[in-house]
Amino acid sequence: MDGFGVVPLGIPGTPAPFTLHVPQPELNKLSVLIETAVVAAPSFYNTHSASDNPDHTFGAPRDWLANATGVWAGDFDWRAREAHWNTIPQFKMDVTAPSDGQVFDLHFAALFSRRADAVPVILSHGWPSSWFDCVAILELLAAKYTPDTLPYHVVAPSIPDYGLSTRSNATTTELNFYSAAEALNELMKGLGFNAYVAQGGDVGSGLTAALGAVHDECKAVHFNNFILTPSEKAAVANLPVSPAENATLVSAQEFTDSGTGYMLEQGTRPGLISLVLMSNPVAMLEWIGSMYTDGVNGAPLATILEQVSWYWHTKSYGSGLWAYRAVWAPFLRDTHSERLPSPLAIKAKPIGYSWYPREVLAAAQSWVEHWFPDNLVFFKAHEAGGHLAALEQPVAFLQDLEDFVAIVKTKIEL
Repeated sequence: MDGFGVVPLGIPGTPAPFTLHVPQPELNKLSVLIETAVVAAPSFYNTHSASDNPDHTFGAPRDWLANATGVWAGDFDWRAREAHWNTIPQFKMDVTAPSDGQVFDLHFAALFSRRADAVPVILSHGWPSSWFDCVAILELLAAKYTPDTLPYHVVAPSIPDYGLSTRSNATTTELNFYSAAEALNELMKGLGFNAYVAQGGDVGSGLTAALGAVHDECKAVHFNNFILTPSEKAAVANLPVSPAENATLVSAQEFTDSGTGYMLEQGTRPGLISLVLMSNPVAMLEWIGSMYTDGVNGAPLATILEQVSWYWHTKSYGSGLWAYRAVWAPFLRDTHSERLPSPLAIKAKPIGYSWYPREVLAAAQSWVEHWFPDNLVFFKAHEAGGHLAALEQPVAFLQDLEDFVAIVKTKIEL
């Protein structure tokens, strides 16, 4: 990563290099809590899962939790992972939101290019993810290019109120997609990028939709899923879909019908669930781990432990629930659509979409072509992958992103 952490000269902001280090007493405290945690007694519901019956989407089963807890207490090495992540240039920088004067202290990883024509790109992660989802992308780029040849400036933030990205009014004002996107736009401007490309999935999809719809500096957007209201999807329900797309849409509807209880809880009782889970790391492990074991996202246990540890050490599980406060009613009840930025509002900027067969926020190619008849410049269907595409399929994901940026450069000035 030598040379990729050199910030462009003459920028308005003042990013400070950052090294991740959790104090040892905090690691010791977590170890004690894990080792003394109680795994509940067996019952029908905690000994069955979707792996033995599609109707048993009850959560990660008891045996999984017991094993994961043992690995977390024993073989999991946070310090080794810190050392790995710290090979990637990281920074913190304050930005002020023009709308209300709120100050955001944003954490981000970045690869900076020395090329004058490098295209700035911001990658926004989702939940229960973090900037860790982008690590493989950044490493692939660093292996493929040098600072002199890298065609992009790539910024991968901890999105506002997640991880180490905090703000001045955290206990007095509620965040939403529009104010969080405003902070990310100010981050890009502070880095000297007044024209950039945005990419996002999951919560990052909503942020990318807001960036593309509201902020002139965002010139093009790429998605790997859309967060849409039932009405938006119903309007295209009669368009033709391929057999593969139909299978994905059926699976996505099953997820909506039986797998979104967590969304309702996080959206309607965020204080309750955050206080419960932030008092017990093993409870948080079960809650977040269930998002992976029920098939929504694909990830090995090591990755799940990394993500849960990150939420625990940064104390950010509760603050990150603003996204579900905004999403649950539009997505599940088709009400309060104004809370959810719609990608369909982006009519004049180039749009790209990558389709993955295990996506739970699924769309068909005919839908995307219908929504964006004049500005869809890239669509790619993949044979493998799901909701967390950057994490699951980093090589294919990066290729799509590079192909999209190459097309965009021929259409607009960046």
